[in-house]
Amino acid sequence: MATTKEFYLLGYNVSYSLSPTIHNAAFAVAGLPYHYSLCDVEILNKDEISAVLADPKFGGASVTVPHKLGIMPFLNDISFAAKKIGAVNTIVVRDVDGQRALAGENTDWSGIKRCIENRLSDDRSSGPLASGLVIGAGGAARAAVFALAALKVKTIYIYNRSRSKAEQIAEEFKDKSNVVVVDSYNITSWPVQESLPLCVIIGNIPGDAITEDDIPLSLFGKQGGVLVEMAYKPNVTPLMKVSERAGGWKVVRGTDVLLEQGFEQFELWTGIDAPKDVMRKALTEEVARRNDDTK
Repeated sequence: MATTKEFYLLGYNVSYSLSPTIHNAAFAVAGLPYHYSLCDVEILNKDEISAVLADPKFGGASVTVPHKLGIMPFLNDISFAAKKIGAVNTIVVRDVDGQRALAGENTDWSGIKRCIENRLSDDRSSGPLASGLVIGAGGAARAAVFALAALKVKTIYIYNRSRSKAEQIAEEFKDKSNVVVVDSYNITSWPVQESLPLCVIIGNIPGDAITEDDIPLSLFGKQGGVLVEMAYKPNVTPLMKVSERAGGWKVVRGTDVLLEQGFEQFELWTGIDAPKDVMRKALTEEVARRNDDTK
């Protein structure tokens, strides 16, 4: 019989999170005596966090802002992807030569990557993509750039209002792909034209940070592609509205990425296949319930 284990979402102001919903549904259908709950703390207190991680019942954790970097010193090992992105979003308990060890992983980038792969047309999924655009330069943007590099995108454009932050990401990822910082949504002014039109656009900014008027239709082109909209609100963002007008673009929502990275977390923690349909259904029902509550 499996041992009772406790799993957590470590972050701050995380009461809105859908992660407990999807993981507890998965644990239940798998017949595992596991429980996933929130560990909502503003500051990582060394003694308190160490006690949580050292508890024999600790099974693993998701990590979100603002602790994706701060949690690293508490772990025994950090994966290459997590180091490169500069963020741990998953803690996995492993046995290393008979010793209990805590490993830091990042499933944000792989969740983005799988969402894009699942929506690419067959003719594009078989070879390198010409180009992609990452909007924003925060932590999620770093995972987005890593995902595009893993997809072997030839040219990765980054646009951010603060150019210096975008330039920092471009410098750190120059060994992975051709990363180009641009100053506007106007593609005719971009320095590298031969990689256009765009195949993938990943938005990593709040949904209300821009308006439809800020986004030229030419950004999306007429050939279609994949738009990954990480923002949860509003339900239909300006980026999504413009992509719909352009036609041929498949939209990945933030909840889609949450599910994909959640599937991988479950498998890292348990060693068994994630019950994807159950997790997807649980998320859909919870989102609908919350939407009804706000009416």
